[in-house]
Amino acid sequence: MRHAPLPFLGLGLLASTLSGCERYPEDPIFAYGRARQLEGAPLAGEPLTLERLSDGVYSPLSTTTTEASGDFLFELLSGDAVDARNLEEQQARLRLTLPADATGRGTFILLSMRDDVELPTLQPWDAHPRVEAGPQGPSVAFP
Repeated sequence: MRHAPLPFLGLGLLASTLSGCERYPEDPIFAYGRARQLEGAPLAGEPLTLERLSDGVYSPLSTTTTEASGDFLFELLSGDAVDARNLEEQQARLRLTLPADATGRGTFILLSMRDDVELPTLQPWDAHPRVEAGPQGPSVAFP
């Protein structure tokens, strides 16, 4: 059995590395993460909508429901996450908002994506800062 000379293997590896993988507009991409309630329990069975900014207005792009663990997964098309305008690509602005709880608290994340993305855990924040005296003087703490 005869093996390819080493220079040809190196050139093949270099060519495959430099060629890159461009996504087509119809290729699926995924955004996934976890949603929690204020106290940290999973946000289970809640509908979530990923929205896209177009002409200054957010409109629904993809919808999903959180699992019992709070995990969620959005599947969308690459072409929906990237705008093609004037022969240049520009990432679309996307927004994901958690439903507001009984007290009106919620949270949202603004993002843009070109490929699959893992989002940070989404959880409402109790923004009641307090001042505490520490060894280096007063500091601001958040519960």
